[in-house]
Amino acid sequence: MIQQISNMNLGTNFELIITTIYANQRANILMNREATSSIEIGKGVRQDCPLSPLLFLLTLETLHRRIRQNPNIKGLRVKKEEFKLQAFADDMVFFIEDPLETGEHLMNKLGKYGEVAGLKINKQ
Repeated sequence: MIQQISNMNLGTNFELIITTIYANQRANILMNREATSSIEIGKGVRQDCPLSPLLFLLTLETLHRRIRQNPNIKGLRVKKEEFKLQAFADDMVFFIEDPLETGEHLMNKLGKYGEVAGLKINKQ
């Protein structure tokens, strides 16, 4: 996530703030009124953090941009415009030509993003 934010050129101050908040997170789990030893948190969003949804959407924007710029993913053409996807929050709908060929490129792109982001695709 931090690397994706860096690639978006949002400014070094913003990157520093996000890195400070999200890097090297540790937590203790309370079980039977006893705290466990500290464990490192590798993935996930911070509960009750108002930044978490925004940061998630910012990282998704990287995926949207890569799909729109990929010439192997052919969207539907209306006049001179090409439409490949419509997104709202974490939901995406794809408009593609030649689903057999283009769909393979799209699924590869989604799979790579999912591996990096720790997400899985709901194919229903």
